[in-house]
Amino acid sequence: KQWYQRRVAVGVNIVKSLKVALGVLSIFMTSAAIAITPIISSFENFFVNGYKFADELKLFIGTQNKQEVLAVLEAYYGRMKGKNLSWETILKMYRGMFSHDVGYPDHTDTVTKLDFYGNDGVCLFKYFVDNNDPQTRP
Repeated sequence: KQWYQRRVAVGVNIVKSLKVALGVLSIFMTSAAIAITPIISSFENFFVNGYKFADELKLFIGTQNKQEVLAVLEAYYGRMKGKNLSWETILKMYRGMFSHDVGYPDHTDTVTKLDFYGNDGVCLFKYFVDNNDPQTRP
């Protein structure tokens, strides 16, 4: 009698099993899309927080976000028509600022991207952190 009381009250059939499988698959696919989207290069402008340039280049000290890099580029190239440049265009302009002479080290190749999952960058959780969080930088 006890065994009978622990049984599922409603019968399990193929339709209900497919609904459960479809639900699990949709959750898995959504999670995979959320995890993979930030590392796709075509979405770089949305998820890259900045770049770390070589320490030998004194124009870019430390980690630079897009506004800081654009300010340096505008000072070097003069007035720029568009302020909303892609990271690809910014890096081309950045490499054009320095000579690439043979026999000298080319420091423009040592650029580190601070993307969505970067160590120094921040990710989605920056929206959930408040000022009292012990992991925030002073």
